[in-house]
Amino acid sequence: MVGGFVLNRWHANRTDLGWRDYNDECGICHHGGRGQANETPPLFGRIDQIAQTPEGKRYVMHVLLNGLSGPINVHDQEFSWSMPNFRNLSDKKIARILTWVAQQGQTASPPHFTAEDIAAERSHHLSSEAVREERERLDRRQPLP
Repeated sequence: MVGGFVLNRWHANRTDLGWRDYNDECGICHHGGRGQANETPPLFGRIDQIAQTPEGKRYVMHVLLNGLSGPINVHDQEFSWSMPNFRNLSDKKIARILTWVAQQGQTASPPHFTAEDIAAERSHHLSSEAVREERERLDRRQPLP
């Protein structure tokens, strides 16, 4: 019985457009959402928490639209790599990716991203360093996971 539930959830995740988009665009670097030590930070269990506030949600969208240059600290580990921007992706695709990743956390009501949310933030062209500074400001107010 449990095996059937797990198999159904596995199948549902792989037929979800958000999963497909994530896998195509993000999965290779973020290793299925779990990250890679000394290389890329984990996403699962973090994005849902960060995006609980309007400022955090805006920051997460800025990361995908503008990229992010390290160093950043996640779970007491420093990551110094640079993430490229994904501005070339459609607003719908970015919204699906962020919504799917947020759903992989432990938050009871994970944040939902819409194409309209992404379109509204697309006009804010920021450098990847400015996005890191945005992260630092958020982290000073309330430590980010």
